[in-house]
Amino acid sequence: MALRDAYFSKLERKKQAEEAAGRPHDEAYARLKALFHEIMGDRQLLDHILAEVELNGDELQIDPGPIFIRVAVDQAGDYHMTYEIKANDDPEIIDVPVKSIPDIEEAIANLLIQYARQRD
Repeated sequence: MALRDAYFSKLERKKQAEEAAGRPHDEAYARLKALFHEIMGDRQLLDHILAEVELNGDELQIDPGPIFIRVAVDQAGDYHMTYEIKANDDPEIIDVPVKSIPDIEEAIANLLIQYARQRD
């Protein structure tokens, strides 16, 4: 009986540790997913920014034309944001330091203004 108790006790602790390790990622991803749904639910915003917006796995992708914005969540629950300045010969990828959804929203807004697509 002692082996059985020790085994199942350790198995339960391992399961709890794995769940705890995944929790920061899951919570950060839920916030990123909520941001995606907020963007997709705002028709006026979408019509104005003229961008394709997708949630691809753990990555929010926004393509307003001249740049391509990516916001990802790592396993530790940290956000990583980059944008690519599109160019045929040598595209440039730039890291944007962000820590929270408000940081991400502010950075995306700045980029969308800076690299606004011209209306026809």
